[in-house]
Amino acid sequence: LEMFEKQIRPVLAQHCFKCHSHQEGRFRGGLVVDSIGGLIKGGDSGAAVVPGKPGESPLIEAIRHEGLEMPPDKKLSDAEIALLTNWVERGAPAPGLEK
Repeated sequence: LEMFEKQIRPVLAQHCFKCHSHQEGRFRGGLVVDSIGGLIKGGDSGAAVVPGKPGESPLIEAIRHEGLEMPPDKKLSDAEIALLTNWVERGAPAPGLEK
């Protein structure tokens, strides 16, 4: 769970919150990524994260730029993609966030 606060949240905050967070008041595609509930509920096209299943998680597809390209302006680093993929594989644990 510590992994989320120290590694996952900062990546999401840096690359995703601008367009998909309560903090910014923007929910492009109906997606909110500043809560685990928002990631699992997803946006207009369904769940963004399927805990334990990165291959079925549109968020992982999007950050790999396989179809949707998020963020649209610049692909995440390989290390950031691996980190998020590993997090989803582990079941997307997120302390203190709505489930």
